[in-house]
Amino acid sequence: MKKLGLIALLSVAAFATDYSAMNMEEMKAMRGSVPIEERAAYQAQMQTRMQSMNQEERQIMQRDMTQNRFNHQNGARSQMGQGGGMQHQRMR
Repeated sequence: MKKLGLIALLSVAAFATDYSAMNMEEMKAMRGSVPIEERAAYQAQMQTRMQSMNQEERQIMQRDMTQNRFNHQNGARSQMGQGGGMQHQRMR
């Protein structure tokens, strides 16, 4: 039973994304779409990179990420207004 657990753990680790090999643009593009099982690794890598930036770089990154989140939220709202949300139909 222990061997089965170890094999399962190693197989998951073998298919995990290597965030350290990605550049910041790739990591920013993944924001909001990282699989649940990989979020801890993603967040750890993002935190490591943010800590290595100087204050100006960090402010630019935070501004860009906030702007991307704002644009994404507005895009979802505009789609709802264009039929992307639930539509109520009148029964006859």
